[in-house]
Amino acid sequence: MKKISVLTLIHMRPNKLGALEEYSLHLSAEIIRRGNHAIVGFSDYPPPWLMKKFESFGVQVLKFEPSGNRKKLIVDIRKTIQKYNLNIVHAIFYPVYSKDLILATFGNGCKLIHSDQESRISHPTKGWRSLGRYLCNRIFQRYIDAIIADAEFIRECQIKDHFTKPGKLPIIYNGVNLRRFKGATAPEKNEFLKQFDIPEHSFVIVTIAQCIKEKGLNYLLDAAKVVADKHPNSIFFVIGDGPERSNLERQALTLGIKDKIIFTGMRVDTEMFLSVADVFVLLSVWEEAFAFSLLEAMASGCPVVASRIGAIPESVLDGVTGILVPPRDAKAAADAILKLLTDDGLRLKMGMAARKRVEENFSLEQWVNKTIEVYEKALQT
Repeated sequence: MKKISVLTLIHMRPNKLGALEEYSLHLSAEIIRRGNHAIVGFSDYPPPWLMKKFESFGVQVLKFEPSGNRKKLIVDIRKTIQKYNLNIVHAIFYPVYSKDLILATFGNGCKLIHSDQESRISHPTKGWRSLGRYLCNRIFQRYIDAIIADAEFIRECQIKDHFTKPGKLPIIYNGVNLRRFKGATAPEKNEFLKQFDIPEHSFVIVTIAQCIKEKGLNYLLDAAKVVADKHPNSIFFVIGDGPERSNLERQALTLGIKDKIIFTGMRVDTEMFLSVADVFVLLSVWEEAFAFSLLEAMASGCPVVASRIGAIPESVLDGVTGILVPPRDAKAAADAILKLLTDDGLRLKMGMAARKRVEENFSLEQWVNKTIEVYEKALQT
């Protein structure tokens, strides 16, 4: 088997040990453990504490600035390929048919692999524009060795919207580090609640989402109003930040539930919130990809209430690991949350099923090993 020498390019600025940072860390470490070579490239260097984490695993981190000078990006990637004798570039959060990456890898024997992790809003392309995309992408995909779809839904989008050949589209579901996520004991939960001056035995509902319209947080607040009226001992944590946060805070004030909603902003300790959550909620209104937050919640033994949209039904089994509701339906979401809050047995049963589902299907180790299999297959061609 040909040696693997890979540059994992991730178009993001890391500021925490999130799912993709952990994936790149463990993927690179496993490649190195097998006697191969691996480098990770971010849009900016991680903070010192996270850089030390990569270094402790023997993983080298470089900086590539995609939004800067395009020519410089192409030259920097080509120089890195030549310097380290790389044979794979694996791009995540880069446009799948990026001409820059095709130019950066063309003609040097390096395989180009993309991961499609992107949620989307459907914009069907028709007429001459559709024909133009078809012709261009048919040409460009000759220089792309694989596009890893993180769900069957994403694979179908690639085929339908981008005319990608099915043979270039392996499906690898995202995974999570099961050692990081677990449910808290009752004393641990009460100790956590004290930090926020929340009474013991309160019901905790958590969401982790950017404060953008596509995440449907306005519907969550409408649902929270209904839940809080019927269960005054419930509290909602909104973990994340973004341009809609001030509007959402005003909405909570208008609804009279300001004291029931805690906007935490960005957090690096999301596993702590998930460990004490009674219910996790994600009410996206766009076509969600294979959401990490859902996997992390289920790994924590937490039942989920989520929109039936995009790839969400591929992770959350309706009636088994959670309850799926129509997007933009605050009443249905409130009913689902109340159903779980008022039935301890159901909540426990779904939480246990959620943890088991992640253990069996969505572990970090499975994600890493299946990615390496894609690398090995690409190098055989």
